[in-house]
Amino acid sequence: MKTKDRFKRKVTASGQVTWYFQAFRTTRRGFKTKREAQLAYLELEKQNKRRKKIVGSNEKFAVVAEMWFDHYRELKEQKQSTYDKRKESVRTLSMWIGDKELKDIDSEFLVSLFFDLKDKGYAKNSLYSFKQTLNLILKFCVKNNLLNENPLVGVTLPKYQKSVQDLKNSLESLDQKYLTIDELRTLLNYSVIHEELTLSTLFHVLFYTGCRISEALALQPEDIDFRKNEILFFKQTAVSGRQIDFRIETTKSVSSARRVVVTPLVMEKLQHLINVLDEMRANLDFVIEEPYLFVYLDPSKRGLPFRREYVNDHIKTCVARCGITKPFHTHLTRHTMASLVAEHCSWDVLKARLGHADKSTSEIYRHLTADERLKPLQAFIDLES
Repeated sequence: MKTKDRFKRKVTASGQVTWYFQAFRTTRRGFKTKREAQLAYLELEKQNKRRKKIVGSNEKFAVVAEMWFDHYRELKEQKQSTYDKRKESVRTLSMWIGDKELKDIDSEFLVSLFFDLKDKGYAKNSLYSFKQTLNLILKFCVKNNLLNENPLVGVTLPKYQKSVQDLKNSLESLDQKYLTIDELRTLLNYSVIHEELTLSTLFHVLFYTGCRISEALALQPEDIDFRKNEILFFKQTAVSGRQIDFRIETTKSVSSARRVVVTPLVMEKLQHLINVLDEMRANLDFVIEEPYLFVYLDPSKRGLPFRREYVNDHIKTCVARCGITKPFHTHLTRHTMASLVAEHCSWDVLKARLGHADKSTSEIYRHLTADERLKPLQAFIDLES
């Protein structure tokens, strides 16, 4: 007796019921139930898809990647900094596979590509960025019938196995990722004496709020809520050429828009800085009309927000001159803030202060200080007493 679909039932002379089906130029028989036949068909279909050669055009990857990027940019859905990163990824990918025709790009090729890029020294985050961009390009190809399926589906990135020495170094460098209270106090006091007012105040904002440097550089007087002792972060600066051509963009993500409360001391410093800049504007020419807080004061750039690299260099110099041997990096300020406040607030509060979408990201910045690591010992001290 036949069913209404491809699966058919057969009754043998002895009365035994079996199921069979025809598909992909073959017939499969001997299944005890229709369910078994259906599962076998699904597996056969999966194998057939893997064997099937991807239908693709003869266009070379570099040409299609450029087509995708033009389309991607025309959508105007991303920040300029995102377009810059994607364009750089396209440039790198085209350097390695630009001459490859689409029809020759399959899953096995892509697996080999990522392992080759790893062997060439690209970092894990770089490979992740390449994969994201490549996925967007291949989806574009499928949508425009240049490929019948995305060969990147199911492709995983190679693992970066750390050696025993790497793990040892990471443990030994744990305390290098943040400044202690004494180190931070020394650094901030040094900046008050040896740095100009704009930079000294900026250092306080960075370490007290844990904001990204680009977020701080976009601050204007109207972003300071003196009534609530809060600083509003909802934008950031970006520049790829001359500083005068800087752009103001939204923050890294929606969750990055936040209000961060600070102490009266920081508010006093911000108010003093605003008053000084207002007085300067009344007597001197500024390069731009919009008032920003952390700006160059020399005549050729007066009023322009600092470049991020400029701030990095100054903090790095101050750290060294204070006798602090820890290597400075952009996120040292965020790491330090998180380490100082973590034991005084919940994960949700820390997450909101850092501007993260979930607390798992914030955990990256929370480092156990020496004092915190000693606290569990109290349980054993009680046991021994």
